[in-house]
Amino acid sequence: MELSPTVATEQVPTEINIKKTTRRPLIHVFTGFRALACLWVFILHSGIYSSYEMVKFQIEWIGFAGEAGVAVFFCLSGFVMVWTYGDCEFKSTKCYWSFIGRRAARLFPLYYFALLLSIYNIRCVWSKEETCSTEHWIFIISTLFSIQTWIPYNFPFSSWNIVIWSVQTEWFFYLAFPFLLRLIRYLLNTTQISLLLHSDHKKNALTRLYVLWLLVLCISSSFLVIRLVLHDDLTIPILDRQSEIIYYSPFTRIPEFILGILTGIIFMLNSSSDNSTQATDTTHLLPSNDQQGYIEVESSINSKRYLANYNYHYLIFDIYFILQIVFFVIIYSPFLYHDWIVTPYRHIIGFGPIISIIVCINLYFSAKFPLSLTSRLLTTSLLINMGEISYAFYCLVEALPLVFLLISGMKEQSMIMKFFAGIGIAVFARHYIEIPFYTWANKKLTKCQCIH
Repeated sequence: MELSPTVATEQVPTEINIKKTTRRPLIHVFTGFRALACLWVFILHSGIYSSYEMVKFQIEWIGFAGEAGVAVFFCLSGFVMVWTYGDCEFKSTKCYWSFIGRRAARLFPLYYFALLLSIYNIRCVWSKEETCSTEHWIFIISTLFSIQTWIPYNFPFSSWNIVIWSVQTEWFFYLAFPFLLRLIRYLLNTTQISLLLHSDHKKNALTRLYVLWLLVLCISSSFLVIRLVLHDDLTIPILDRQSEIIYYSPFTRIPEFILGILTGIIFMLNSSSDNSTQATDTTHLLPSNDQQGYIEVESSINSKRYLANYNYHYLIFDIYFILQIVFFVIIYSPFLYHDWIVTPYRHIIGFGPIISIIVCINLYFSAKFPLSLTSRLLTTSLLINMGEISYAFYCLVEALPLVFLLISGMKEQSMIMKFFAGIGIAVFARHYIEIPFYTWANKKLTKCQCIH
């Protein structure tokens, strides 16, 4: 049963009510953010596992703030979900499961491929030298069903592919998204986010969104406080500490996802229909038969246009982004590296309200200011291409060394080898696993009606 809006909210131009399924354009800068986040996590793990190059040049510390990269994924996912599906009605059960089917087709082919390549982590199943305890079997079965992080228990052994937990948490977010979206729209007195753009209640809706944003931030803060006050034995490995349940659990990480949703709606309401997708301005397409001279002239014109449009808003955002890099890489990472095992305060930045605020500001203003240097950097072809394979790279880059270890009995310690091997298998998996499965599901599943 659809939640009913106020009558005034539905008084919009007739063209908005035409029921046709369309999609908002991609915000390309977010693809760049995905690239940065997955590389950040990769550098963190390379430092933790003492990769050869990092030890040689004594830079193991450089990525130790990479825990925050997971928060980038969660907030970004919420923003993108509401940007793409914010006007989907989700009236019927069929529509809900159609949405879930598409999300499953996006997540699970690579998820199970990564688990298959990581079978070294579950040697007790197939090796005669080790036996599986009851805890092992619960862990393995719950991982296969993608619900292991939903269980409030920290299993005392290494994970089955160290990064795969976040996919399980993300899966919970996808299952909850239609219900969260309907709840938020109910609180905003509307059935579609786009209706508020032409409503007299737009200002009131924004006020409610700001209040909701602060409320969710307070909930996120409470989880951080709980994590800080838990008294763990700091002498045992980090992954064996019970406080890590709070870090992995979808119930404690969902505020980051919701903050991303709310930030996306605020962005949509604060942007006019003409400039809400300015990210497309950063892409300049030229005909394939243009000569080099024409390209140089066009490039010169675009550069002059860019300089003419660059203003102090862009400058402030660029400075803000540079300061973040300085803080996380030069200040915070060395601090974490020296006290990683014993300090309980590593959670303050990498988990909860502070990183959520930082990420949501980045998402909002990078989408709002596509001509800033930051947004232009994030939409370079190198980062866009990396962003497109980021999910495959994220899942598989830590799986390949396990395959090498299983076959040769030796552990691959080279960060460079892992990186290029990860790029190679990510490109393969993107084109021959991820896209084919999603394309097939998209053809087979019923389409939900989304009006933009």
